Amino acid sequence: MLSKVLGAVGLLLLIVGAVFAVRPVHAGGDGCGSVFQPNKGITPMQCDARLSSRADLVTGFGAGGAALIVTAVAVAAIRDRRTRVTSS
Repeated sequence: MLSKVLGAVGLLLLIVGAVFAVRPVHAGGDGCGSVFQPNKGITPMQCDARLSSRADLVTGFGAGGAALIVTAVAVAAIRDRRTRVTSS
């Protein structure tokens, strides 16, 4: 049960990170684009701080989600191995 919860929360964090990555950023009424595709023709100083903080947020959600999914797989593998060893 624990591995399923960890995996689901990890997947949810990855999805939230992807949504924040493609969602457009605005600074001072100007559209800056998204983390993956900044708008062309914008002054870099206008949007650098906003895009940088959004990229940090996306990285945090992605790393957290990946860590939880890896933990879920590890917990499931340990539980499976423990079950096989005790039943032999």
